[in-house]
Amino acid sequence: MRDPGPPPPPDTTTYRVRYTLAGRPGVRQAEVTLVPGHSRESDIPALLDARLHRHPDGRRVVLLDVTET
Repeated sequence: MRDPGPPPPPDTTTYRVRYTLAGRPGVRQAEVTLVPGHSRESDIPALLDARLHRHPDGRRVVLLDVTET
């Protein structure tokens, strides 16, 4: 039996994000949950890009508004 390792920290921060994709019309919304010590607010564009594209480059997502929920 493998040791699953330590559990992730219980503290998380969820953000409501309004964003657009570079070169495309329209505004989108998403919720992104970050785990302190593993990701930061500055990682949000890359995380959203990874959700949306097969080969993310982190440059396609333009954040319009980030609100902690």
